[in-house]
Amino acid sequence: MSRMIAIAGKELRQLMRDRLTLAMMAMLPVIQLLLFGYAINNDVRHMPMVVFDQDRSSASRDLVRRMVVTGYYDEVGRVRSYEEIRKALRNGTARVGLVLPAGLDSAITLGRGTTVQLVVDGSDPQTVGSATNTAVSLVTGYSQQIMVEQLAAQGTAPPRLLSVEVATWYNPELRTAVYIVPGLVGVILTMTMVMLTAMAVARERERGTLEALIVSPVRPVEIVLGKIIPYVFIGYIQMTLILLVGRYAFDVPLEGSLALLYLLSAVFIAVSLGIGLVFSTVAKTQQQAMQMSFFFLLPNILLSGFMFPFEGMPRPAQILAQGLPLTHFLRIVRRITLRNGGWSDVVGEFEWLCLLLLVVVILASLRFKKKLL
Repeated sequence: MSRMIAIAGKELRQLMRDRLTLAMMAMLPVIQLLLFGYAINNDVRHMPMVVFDQDRSSASRDLVRRMVVTGYYDEVGRVRSYEEIRKALRNGTARVGLVLPAGLDSAITLGRGTTVQLVVDGSDPQTVGSATNTAVSLVTGYSQQIMVEQLAAQGTAPPRLLSVEVATWYNPELRTAVYIVPGLVGVILTMTMVMLTAMAVARERERGTLEALIVSPVRPVEIVLGKIIPYVFIGYIQMTLILLVGRYAFDVPLEGSLALLYLLSAVFIAVSLGIGLVFSTVAKTQQQAMQMSFFFLLPNILLSGFMFPFEGMPRPAQILAQGLPLTHFLRIVRRITLRNGGWSDVVGEFEWLCLLLLVVVILASLRFKKKLL
């Protein structure tokens, strides 16, 4: 125990003398959180739209006005043909083309069916999904309103068959930041914890001080734990900064027990630090350690459920994602902070993290055998 504490104290003193690294650990999480929090937004608004109005009636103008006032569409011009729509989409003037057929007003008046077409830029699936969903909802509501008004004018009460009432819990406004920011806790901790430990050991190798540590009487597991412990506290500081900025800059709710979140986060931080140590035993230089850290970060971002729904991934990708610590930590932090989850809601994910920690510690200890690496 005393030897492990001595190694941890040595690591902490070296870290305190490196002011550039200290500044990076303090500022990098906040900068990344602000960039990610403001840049990642799936709620696409103000899509530029050109209108091909073949009817030029009060009904067609009313429909265009309804679409614009939602804030999802900005009318940027009128066109007279599909070729002009194609040109506007091709040169980026518009992302959406609204086609209103001739006879729209008379079809509405006579109660006949007609079709409004939305031409979208399929090269951007995110825009396509947002544009089509909003347009379908708006036109459907507009059509139902017209039907109700026509039946009321005839003195007939509209039939009440089935209706859908959507109750959105935990994020009623469907704000992207509420979903993204808690996930950034795990992403930023993965990035900084893995990179810092990987570079710390690689730096000792470059300076020639690692050999003395390896040939000393200290056991490999004591070296591993001694290297990890100082960065656990740094990880907690970074986590606190992220939660504070997320709460006051993005109004992200913190519904659950912070004590439970901090307790479970210790294992995730330890896993990330252990992975960094494993990388450091393979990398010969700090540059190689940094490259390996970024290589590890990429699948974590893509497969963990941070950016893309886990359920929508193919089965092989889901199996691979189960072996990533970030996958389980994201579920923990979102269930606690957003859904007010308790121990019983996250115990399964915590067991996965403990298993991964055991594997990482064993692997790192084996790599830190008493020989030159």
